[in-house]
Amino acid sequence: MMTKGRAFIGAAIAAAILAGWGGTGQAQPFPGGLPACEAKLAAAQRFPATGQTFSYRAGDDGEVQAGATLSYTDNGDGTITDNNTKLIWEKKSDDGSIHDKDTTYSWFNAFDVHVATLNATNFAGSSDWRVPNVKELLSIVNYNDFFTPKVSSEFNNNCSVGATVLSGSCTAASQYWSSTTNASDPGDQYFVDFGFVFGTAHVGSVAGLTAFHVRAVRGGANLGGSQ
Repeated sequence: MMTKGRAFIGAAIAAAILAGWGGTGQAQPFPGGLPACEAKLAAAQRFPATGQTFSYRAGDDGEVQAGATLSYTDNGDGTITDNNTKLIWEKKSDDGSIHDKDTTYSWFNAFDVHVATLNATNFAGSSDWRVPNVKELLSIVNYNDFFTPKVSSEFNNNCSVGATVLSGSCTAASQYWSSTTNASDPGDQYFVDFGFVFGTAHVGSVAGLTAFHVRAVRGGANLGGSQ
């Protein structure tokens, strides 16, 4: 009897708290309950598909198309948001600025020059730009493209001479640095090649003194992590 009484009292208290919270006009914790909360979290970040839609045999990537459809938004401020991963990417230009697609850096200067300049100038209103890791960089490869660079159109359109990050979007059909080091050979760092064709490798590692392109990124709240 005592147990039932305590349970009743506990339920009554919980109901009173929720009713009182609702009376404040503030959002209640976990509106819709835990399932709704989990659903919102699941929708916040999604693992992107490869972009391949042509099928070469039954059961292949082009047929199954696992993952979220590639989706991007040009923010109008020189950046592009990946609507799946929520990562925000630096757009590249063809105007000789810090964003120019033809400028290359050693791996060290990717951090110390390119990213440092973006942060020092508060590019697009932010100062937390960084070099993407290799998986982040691979996430914007579009494997459906026959021609190079192998990216979605948001990353490569209106790229004429003089194009700025506001008037166009450029991608060099070449190698871009990631922030990831080859643990088997710490003198080498990983890159992603957006110009790969006919079976050539599009990810690999080379000495950090090599000159490659850089596209900065920001955001990325533990996509697929354990927290």
